[in-house]
Order: sequence, then C-alpha cells, then structure tokens
Amino acid sequence: MRRYFRERLSLVISSVTYKYRRVKERNRHGMGWLQDFKEFSDGTTAHGVKYIFHPSVHGNFKVVKILFLVVWLVAIAYSLFVIYNAVGNYVGKPTGTKFQVIAQNPYKEKPASIQFPTISVCSHNLVTKSYFNSKKGLESLWTELDQWDPDLAEKIDFGEGSEAAKYKDWTYEKIIAEGGPANWTFLQCEHFINLCEEVIPQPDFYERETTLTGNCFRINPNGKLRGKGGDYGKMQLMFFADLNEYSDLTRREPQYGYTVVFHDHESYSSTIPSGFWLSPGSIYKVDLSLGKEFREPPPAGTCDPTRVNNTYGRYEENSCIAQCRDDVLMEKCGCVHVSPPHPRNVPDKVYRGCTLQEWATCGLRAYKEWVVEYSNVNRVKTDCNCPATCTEIQYKAQLSSSQLSKFYAEGKASKLPRGYNSTQDVLENLLIIDILFTSMQISEIREIVTYGWGNFLGDVGGVLGLFLGASMFTIIEFIQFIVCAILKGCCGLNDKDNRSHSPLANENL
Repeated sequence: MRRYFRERLSLVISSVTYKYRRVKERNRHGMGWLQDFKEFSDGTTAHGVKYIFHPSVHGNFKVVKILFLVVWLVAIAYSLFVIYNAVGNYVGKPTGTKFQVIAQNPYKEKPASIQFPTISVCSHNLVTKSYFNSKKGLESLWTELDQWDPDLAEKIDFGEGSEAAKYKDWTYEKIIAEGGPANWTFLQCEHFINLCEEVIPQPDFYERETTLTGNCFRINPNGKLRGKGGDYGKMQLMFFADLNEYSDLTRREPQYGYTVVFHDHESYSSTIPSGFWLSPGSIYKVDLSLGKEFREPPPAGTCDPTRVNNTYGRYEENSCIAQCRDDVLMEKCGCVHVSPPHPRNVPDKVYRGCTLQEWATCGLRAYKEWVVEYSNVNRVKTDCNCPATCTEIQYKAQLSSSQLSKFYAEGKASKLPRGYNSTQDVLENLLIIDILFTSMQISEIREIVTYGWGNFLGDVGGVLGLFLGASMFTIIEFIQFIVCAILKGCCGLNDKDNRSHSPLANENL
C-alpha cells in the first residue's frame, strides 16, 4: 500500500513539473497570455479591443494602434470612475420624496367621506377652585410642587400631623381626574345638522383623558365620525370656560381658555407638542387637511417597521420620548408622573402614578434631570432610541377667529348654566369652534429610493456600452477568458498536442 502511494505521488509531481515546463516553453515561443489575449480580442463583443492587439487591423501602423490604446485606457479609467460612484450610490441608498394627492372613497355604496380627527380639548384650569377649597391645604401643597424646584419639594413635611400628611398617598392623576373641569362645561357637539351623540353615541362620542395638561375632553376618540368637505360636513364644538372656578394658581398665568389638538385617534394629545391656545369669547374656524407620510425602512431609510405601538398608543417619535421619560422615572423612583393610557402594550412593566410624597422626594428631581439631559443641544445622541415612524398621519389645521357678537351673547345669556346670566358672562366664558375639511383630497408624501438596482444597471451598462462597446455577454466572455487562462497556465488544459507526453497520461495508458 505504501509503495502504491509513493508511486502515485511521484507521478503527480512529475505531471506538475511537466506542465510548468510546458508553460515556460509556450511563453518563450510567444504562445503565452499575450497570444491568448490577442485571440480573445479578435472574438470578443467589445468592439475597440481588436483595433489595438490584432495584427490584421491597421497593419503595422503602430501610431494608430497606440492612439487606440490611449483612448481605450482613458475609456476604461472613466468607466471605472463611473462604476465606483454607482456602487457608492447604490450602497448608500439615497432617498427622495414623492408627493401625490388621492381621493378617498372607502364605501362603494356611500358617497366619498373623510375621517374626522380625534379632538383633544384641555382646559388651562387643571384643578377647580371649589375642589381646592374642599381640600384644606391641598392648594398650597400643589403650589409648592408646581414650582418645579426639587430642593424645595424635598423639604415638604409629610410627617404625621402636618397638612400635607393626609395627601401624601394621593396621586397627580387622582387630583386631576377629580378636580378638573366638570362634564357640563362641554356644552354641545354638532355634526352638520345633527348632534354628535345622535351620530356616534357614548362612549364613541367623547371620553375624558387624564394627562399632565389636565383632565381633557377627547372627542371622537375612536375615529368613527366621518364627514364631507366644506360646510356640509362641519363639526361645531361649544365649551364654557367657567371662570368662577379658576383657581388662584391658574389666575396667575398670562393665558386662559383651552389648548386644542387635532390628531389621529390612535395617538394622544399628551405626546403632541403642537397645540392651539383658544380663548373664550371668540368663535374659531378651523380648516383641516389630512396628510400622510410614508418613510423607508433600513437600509434605505431610518424608520423602524417593527415599532407599531407603545404605552401612548400608535408609535411616533414623541410617544417614544414620552415612554422613554416614563421608563427613566420607573427605574429611578418606581413610578411615573401620570400613568400612560396604554400600559398593556408593554406587559413586562407595571406603570403607576407617583404619590405626591414620592414625587416630592424622588420623581421631581429625576424628571428634571432627565429634561436637562434630553434637552442638551450639545449632545448628538440621547439615551432615548426613538427612530422616525414609518407611517405618520397628520391633521394640519389653519385657524381664523372672530369675537363673539354682542347680539349673539344677549340671546345666549338666558340659557347659561350654574348661575351665569349676563351677556358679559357669555363673552367671557363661551368658546365656539367650527371644524371642517377644506377638501376631500388626502395628500401623501412618500420617501422612495431614488437610486435602486435599475439605476445602478443603467449607469454601469450605459458607460460600458458607450465607451467600451461592452455588454453583459462581454463580461461573461471576459470572466471565461480569465478562468480558462488561469487553468491553461497552471494545469495545461486544452494543450492537446503534448498531452501524450504527460506522465499521468502515459500511466493511464
């Protein structure tokens, strides 16, 4: 057995040595790679190569061949430059935006309609005067906490016998929910000629939402109310500010009235920084338009398609930041300022509102530290990983306003609730909001890949075809030539004239 392997190894070594000598012999007689390339240039589909290397073209006019060689090398250099840029563009996946307008008609048997937004209306009077008056010492405690001074808050005495002791286990959301404006201050919701509750009865008509901005009215909370464009689909809301119930804390603020936010029904006003301040004594006309933005996921874009919902409903950048803030407070203090509306979307955590004592001793300082860190403009990155949402729904609003007519106020004075009975009471407290869509069209902005596979093939194929006369078949021919040349040089493939002299060939015979 050993003798057999020694003989086989000797034959292999002899065969390799023989082929190496044949390669050197072929190169010495002008039969090497240069000769093979001349043959390749004669048959390739790239038209310019044969003008340089084949002897039958231009005969012995070397000047012409040198000129063609220079042009060919310049064309190759420029083609490589274009291909390099094309590869960079394709790998970088540059994106652009595309704008289109569509008409919505989801019901074939019904006229075209458009979905009204959810409208969050939050009174600037977070806690009423009568509620504070009925809870001795609560207003002074609330005032101290409202100064947002952690050092001052930590000095509050919650010990037995103090005024703050009986409120130490109360939460912000409890006080806001119980002490916020009463339901009756939402006087009326009218949809064209019908009352909203006749079109979408409770609980789809409105609900209350406890947030940091107050116990807000969330109108059309499930997005079931639809309408047509113009006055034929108008919604009118009517609120009563109830200034007699404004607490001393609210009276010190420069603004009074309501903050109004128009948004998709799957999101919440507490995560939307853009709202409108509306003052009583006026009627506002709100012209709405519905827009949608669609962004590309990686590698072309930066949005994360896996993020759909969080503790604040639909995933958006602002809702992600709000959840990030809550997570920091949960980690440091075990509670949050006000519980998020959808905590079940994150089942591994139990969010609960801080008691006033927990907020004074831990929550306020942790919250302020997070705000300072997050709002630091010198930091490129923050601890909140909040990429853009892949689909964003926006209700854009344009407002115009007018003061309530004195004659209208005189007619309403006799119908006022809760002891209000004068024209001046109407002018100081009544707020009317007319909301309508100016158009049935929905604008869409889509982020699209502006340089894809088709653009890449077009650039590469164009430069190769224009400057080198090459095509896909040329590339295949060139790869075949390289592979065959390597195999021919190393292993002597297709060298049929001398194959019989190979030791392995003779051994097989």
